[in-house]
Amino acid sequence: MSARVDKAVGDAKVERRALITWLWRVPVLATLAGLGWGALEAYHVHFDKVRPEAPNFTPVTPQRVAALTELEQLWSAVSFTLADGSGETPALALQVPEAVMGGVSIDGRHYLAFSRVCTHLGCPVSLNSDLETLAVAFNYRTDRPAIACPCHLSVFSPLEAGRAVSGPAREPLPRVQLEGRGDVLFAVGLERPRS
Repeated sequence: MSARVDKAVGDAKVERRALITWLWRVPVLATLAGLGWGALEAYHVHFDKVRPEAPNFTPVTPQRVAALTELEQLWSAVSFTLADGSGETPALALQVPEAVMGGVSIDGRHYLAFSRVCTHLGCPVSLNSDLETLAVAFNYRTDRPAIACPCHLSVFSPLEAGRAVSGPAREPLPRVQLEGRGDVLFAVGLERPRS
């Protein structure tokens, strides 16, 4: 009888040892999965930013944005709200130093407008002209103002047609189509996000 008990105890020890030998794999596999996910996210954040294409604007009822005198200085900006049929979109119009795809040029000056809704999680963005703040707070060194999101620190370049250049956002900001009528800028279209 004691031989049977010894064999049962020995079998239990072997099974326990086999279970423990197998269980060490669980944290290793979880760690490897976490590292893989982190590497994929790092790739998306740093290298997988979507480049803006030629805009495909959806027409909206023309809406006054600003008089050209309100955007007289380089990098001056005006916030406005665009009623686009599906609701209201906060937007930002600015004067930039060069022509940009999706913008409009009037009398040698270049104007551009974007939705102020961040393409990462929908927080409101704004033009940031403080280059040191962009470098320190947003971890993006540049020699020109940029559009920044204070929620998750995404940065968008106006001179690259709103392309996301830093932070978790991957998609560019949607552009607003501008049109000059006399000495006033009007919003006449909104770029829809690509599906």
